[in-house]
Amino acid sequence: MAVKWLGKQVSKKMRAAQIKGVNATMAACVTEAKRNHDWNNRTGVLEGSIDIAEAAAAQSASGGVKGVWGSKDVRYALIHELGGIIKPVRAKALMFRADDGTFVVASQVKMPARPYLRPAADKEYPKLAKRIRRAFEAQGGKR
Repeated sequence: MAVKWLGKQVSKKMRAAQIKGVNATMAACVTEAKRNHDWNNRTGVLEGSIDIAEAAAAQSASGGVKGVWGSKDVRYALIHELGGIIKPVRAKALMFRADDGTFVVASQVKMPARPYLRPAADKEYPKLAKRIRRAFEAQGGKR
């Protein structure tokens, strides 16, 4: 009885399945982060910034597959995610409109964390293995 080694073909199919699984997971994270957040979306800029990085769709990397998603090109994205203290840089005070329409002047503002990326990752990352398995099986791979 002869054994035919198909390691390279199986590895190639697995890597393709990993790429599909990571891309599907990142897309699900983007959708989840845009849909489920607790901050008031006045302009849509922050929500619109949530995406898969253009040049960083899932691709082979040393030791596996890598992809990048998150909020891009919005300076205040990180403070929404993590919270922090906002201080004036080029003025003596901050001035902004409160929710009731009045203007507020303050020397600093403590912004609470309003995470939207991490909860999406926490919900979708556990589904990654299942997505990879489905993509592998769709290529004719066996369990």
